[in-house]
Amino acid sequence: MLEQLTIKNVAVIDKLDITFDKGLSVLTGETGAGKSIIIDSINMILGDRAKKELIRKGANSSQVEAVFGMSDSVRGILEENDIDSDDDYVIITRKVTVDGKSTARINGSMVTLNTLRDISDMLINIHGQHDNQALLTPQKHIMFLDSFGKTESVLAEYKTLYEKRNTLKRQLQALELNVSERMQRLDLLSYQVNEITAANLRDEEEDELISQRNLLERSEEITDSINEAVAVLYDGDDGYSAYDLLSRAQSLLAKISDVSDTVSEAYEAVTSALYSIEEASRSIRDFGMSVEFDEYALNEVTERLDLINRLKRKYGGSVRDIIEFGKKAQEELLEIETSDERTVEIKMELDKIEIALSEVSEHLSNERKKAAEILEKEIETALHELNMEKAHFSVSISQGEYTACGRDIVEFLISTNPGEDLKPLVKIASGGELSRVMLAIKSILAKSDGVDAMIFDEIDTGVSGDAAQKIADKLKTIAKSAQVICITHLPQLASSADTHFLIEKDVEGEMARTTVKKLDNEGRTHELARIVGGGDAGIEYAKKMLNL
Repeated sequence: MLEQLTIKNVAVIDKLDITFDKGLSVLTGETGAGKSIIIDSINMILGDRAKKELIRKGANSSQVEAVFGMSDSVRGILEENDIDSDDDYVIITRKVTVDGKSTARINGSMVTLNTLRDISDMLINIHGQHDNQALLTPQKHIMFLDSFGKTESVLAEYKTLYEKRNTLKRQLQALELNVSERMQRLDLLSYQVNEITAANLRDEEEDELISQRNLLERSEEITDSINEAVAVLYDGDDGYSAYDLLSRAQSLLAKISDVSDTVSEAYEAVTSALYSIEEASRSIRDFGMSVEFDEYALNEVTERLDLINRLKRKYGGSVRDIIEFGKKAQEELLEIETSDERTVEIKMELDKIEIALSEVSEHLSNERKKAAEILEKEIETALHELNMEKAHFSVSISQGEYTACGRDIVEFLISTNPGEDLKPLVKIASGGELSRVMLAIKSILAKSDGVDAMIFDEIDTGVSGDAAQKIADKLKTIAKSAQVICITHLPQLASSADTHFLIEKDVEGEMARTTVKKLDNEGRTHELARIVGGGDAGIEYAKKMLNL
C-alpha cells in the first residue's frame, strides 16, 4: 500500500506530506484547489513524462517521493534489477529540474523510466478521468482483456513470430524486384565496385599525397633556403657563420671559465649551442640533398589526388567513406547475384513462420475467449451491484488480419435496459454509465493484478443519487482487500471513507499554496455540508450521512 507521499515544488504545492492508511481514503476540496496536481505528482512516480512546466515558480527543481509497503513480487523484481530490497519499504523518488532533466530512484538506486514503470505498476493502479475515453476506443479493449486473461507469455511468443514474419516479407519484397530493375542495379553496382577496387585506396593516403605534392612543388624554394641557412649557421665565408662566431666566443670564455660560476655556465651554454648548430646544419643539409624537383613524380601525385577527389564527389567526403561505400556495394552486389537462391530460402522459412504464427494466434484467441467468458460474468455482476441491475455485458471477439496484437478484434458491448440489443459502448453508455463500467472493470482487474493500492480520480463523474451510493459501496468493498484512494465531489463517497483529507488553496501575497489536512469528525461534517450546499440544513444532513 501507499504509506507516504511527499511533494515538493510542484505547481501550487511548495511542500506537502500525506500519510495514508488502509481502507478507503477520499480527498475533497474546491475546484482548483490542487487535486489534479496531486494526481500529476503520483503519475510522475508511475513513470509519466516529467514536465518542467510543473516546477513551482522560483524553484530550481520539483520532487515527488512515495513510500510503499514491500510485497514478495516487488521484492523479486527489485532483486532482478540489483536494487536494495532488504527493507520492508519501497521508496520511489522522481526529480525534474528547470533544464528538463529528470531522474528516478528506487531505494536510492537510479533507474530508467522503463524499470520505474515496471515496478510502480506492481505497486499502484491509477484511474484518471481520461481512462473512460479508453472504453470508447474499441482498439484498446483488447488490452483490458489481455490484462485480465494474463495472456502475456502467449502474446510475447506471437509478437516474436509476427515481427520475424514481417522482416522476412520485407526481405522477400526487396529480392523480388522485376528483372529489368535487378539488371540495372547489378550493372551500376558492378561499375561502382570495379571503379573503387581499381583505385586501390588506402585510408591515410590522401594526407601523404598532399604532403608529397607540397614538397615537390616547393623543391626549388626548399633547396635555396636550406643552402642559405647552412651557410649562415655553419659554412659561411670569411669566418662569419654562427658556428664560427660561437667558436671564437667559446675560446675566449674557456680562458676565464674558472673565475666564476657565471662565466663557467656561459661557457657550457655556448658549447651546447655549438653542438646544436652543428647537428641542425647536418640534418637540414641531408634533407636538402634528398629534395629535388621531379616533374614526373609531381604529375603522378597530382593525377592520384585528382582521382581521389573524383571518387569523393561520387562516393563520399573522405577516402574512408569511399572504401566503406565500396564494401556495402560489394555486399549488395553479392546479394543480388545470389538472390534467386535466397528467395527460395526465404519463402521456405516464411512458410514455416506462417504455420507457427497461425497456431500461436489460434492459441492466443482461445485464451482470450476463455478469459472473455469469465470477464463478462464478473463485469455484469459488478454492474448489477452498481445500480445497473438490467445491464448485460458482452465481449465480442472476431477475426481479422494479423496485427501486432494477434488476429482478434475485441470490442465491449453493453445493453443497459431490458429488451435492448447489445451495442458498442460508444453508442449506448452515458457518462455516468461509463464511470460505472470502468469501475467494474477496474475492480475486477485489480483483483487479478494483485496491486495493493488503487487511486480513482473522480470515478463518480456523471452519477448521483442511488447510483452514487452504489459506487461508494463498491469502493468500500474493494477497500476491504486493497487500499483505495479517491478524489471525489460526491457526498455519498466522502461520507463512506475511512479517512478524509481536505485539499485547500491559500494565497499568500502573489503566490498560491495548496495544503492537505486530515479531517476529524467535526471537520468531515463541515466539509460534507459544503459539498451538499452548506447552511444548517447541510450540517444536519452531513451528520446523518456520517452516522449512516
